[in-house]
Amino acid sequence: MNEYRQLPRGDQIFLDHHGHFVPDMDAASEALEQLGFQLTPYTAHTMRTSPNEEPKPSGTGNRCIMLRESYIEVLCAVGEAPMARQLREAVNRYTGIHLMAFTAIDAESHHTRLNAAGFDMQPLVHLTRQVEGGTLRFSVVRMIHGQMAEGRIQFLTHNTPDLLWRKELMDHPNKVVSMTDVAMASADPQEAAQRFERYLGLAPVPCGGGWHFSLGRGSLTILSADAFQAVLPGVDIPDMPFIGAYSLRSENLSATKAVLNGNGIQTQEIASDTLRVDPLPALGSTMIFTQGAAKAPWMED
Repeated sequence: MNEYRQLPRGDQIFLDHHGHFVPDMDAASEALEQLGFQLTPYTAHTMRTSPNEEPKPSGTGNRCIMLRESYIEVLCAVGEAPMARQLREAVNRYTGIHLMAFTAIDAESHHTRLNAAGFDMQPLVHLTRQVEGGTLRFSVVRMIHGQMAEGRIQFLTHNTPDLLWRKELMDHPNKVVSMTDVAMASADPQEAAQRFERYLGLAPVPCGGGWHFSLGRGSLTILSADAFQAVLPGVDIPDMPFIGAYSLRSENLSATKAVLNGNGIQTQEIASDTLRVDPLPALGSTMIFTQGAAKAPWMED
């Protein structure tokens, strides 16, 4: 077991991971390696709707960046299953983040809670992945598609965390150790915040131009387009809603900058201990790299 806690306790909700939806996995992989990340091998996804059912293709494939806290997923469409069609539709809006996954200790209880809160839910899904050392097992709570315009928003419970967060996968040349905070632009931040409050079961607090959800680990900030562009000057908003930026914590920002610049990635030092990298076409999304007590620009008081 690694020294970092990936699983919440009690009623805690963690920002578990987010997902880039991409049209070309090879190009996305090359971009991530240029950013200084180590990636897991490519995996085509399968799923079961009951524990005794044979796994079947789900319509997506992925590679992941495992961090000491949280992880980043990169997904592409495979075949013509409904999830493949949904991913292609999302990429037609923009390449970038279309998935946010929150983790809790009991997926089934959140499935029940979300049903009671008025969301139309799919059956609880039990997923498996073959990896070195065994079989990953986790349960995912998904809604019927179309209720969250932001993308694929889901809860999950990890049953085999030690197989997912393996030490040899978490040492990255760029020295990044965690993904911490996500920001999105919305045409109606108040409506989006009310919907996410119902989804998460947590109350947001107002912030400049929007609303902020503080989680047991990580956070989500929902901003108006003007507020989003104010904290990230020059950013392009291709469509709304737009999950357009996230922050990554480094254990050595000087080393991070050296790797990025050495690989041809342009960086902007936007504040002390804070670097900005604008979206790479194969990936989408603005990345903010911080160290120590530094915060992403949308997190500043």
